[in-house]
Amino acid sequence: MDDRLGELLRTVDSMRSFVRYRLWGRPNDVDVVLQIVRESVWRRCSAYDPAKGTPNAFVFGITRHVVLRELQRKVVETDELPADIQSGRDIDPLDALIGRFEANRWMSLVADFVGSSDWVVVGELGLTDGDGDRVADAHHLSARGLRTVRERVSQAAHAVRAALAAADAGLPLTGSVIVGCVPERGGFREVAEMIDDDAETIAATLHIHAGSARARIATAKRLMMIARTVLEQEASA
Repeated sequence: MDDRLGELLRTVDSMRSFVRYRLWGRPNDVDVVLQIVRESVWRRCSAYDPAKGTPNAFVFGITRHVVLRELQRKVVETDELPADIQSGRDIDPLDALIGRFEANRWMSLVADFVGSSDWVVVGELGLTDGDGDRVADAHHLSARGLRTVRERVSQAAHAVRAALAAADAGLPLTGSVIVGCVPERGGFREVAEMIDDDAETIAATLHIHAGSARARIATAKRLMMIARTVLEQEASA
């Protein structure tokens, strides 16, 4: 147990860059939050099961929840600001802060799952107002290649957001919940529901080519893996 606890506590140190990023503009809070994470890891060490995930996944789940609580605590304090302070917009600033946090929450996970190259491409699409030709040229991608990247990131985002919603709702980690996180678009959820069947059976059922069935199976398995990972991290936190 001591060796396991030591490994988990050492892993906390690797969370510094993540905590610094999430607490951008608040450098004095980073060490405070990391210490809270260490205390949480120490208290929950007995819940760690190596068969269900790596030390990094276990500690990351705890770290994200500690950061979430810290951000929520700071956001609540804005309710005490004088009522005559105006945001200059019709959007409630508290809602905007919460929305921004929730966006950061799922976007950071999606970025981890899709990898830096895909994430950079999608980020540049956003910065160029969707100028696909410009982004494709900069990254030496064909129009089809760019479309593939967008679809891959979109699929991962759907799975991550659905899994986070399921975790927030307290749903159990079951096969049906995982399948429900797979997007219907593209027929991937339908394939996920038949994931134990072989490609030929799925192809015959869906009236598609066996090659297309194998491609959908691979994508469905990837999305199910993403959903399972997010759900497991949330459950262990």
